[in-house]
Amino acid sequence: MTEKNKKSDPAHPSEKSWEELVKNILRAEMMRRGVSYAVLAERLASYGIEDNELNLRNKVSRGRFTAVFLAQCLKALDVEWINIPASLEEATGKTGAQSLAKKPSKPE
Repeated sequence: MTEKNKKSDPAHPSEKSWEELVKNILRAEMMRRGVSYAVLAERLASYGIEDNELNLRNKVSRGRFTAVFLAQCLKALDVEWINIPASLEEATGKTGAQSLAKKPSKPE
């Protein structure tokens, strides 16, 4: 069984769990700021990064993107801090992004 197909074990999360985490972190930051994929595409274009709304939506939905892409998006969203939860379980699944968006974005 490959790393990606292993059942999720809290001590050893699967690659899919990590993909869901980064996808939901990005989606949560978009939710916090009320930014759509179309607006994100415009903001990225201001940095010379050409991508359209559909491509961004698909890339984020898959959760398989580079750290460079994540950093570019976070910069375009003016994110200064990201909250990485102690438990991947709270940040994965269908409501993971909403759960993250409700938490404070900066340390208190």
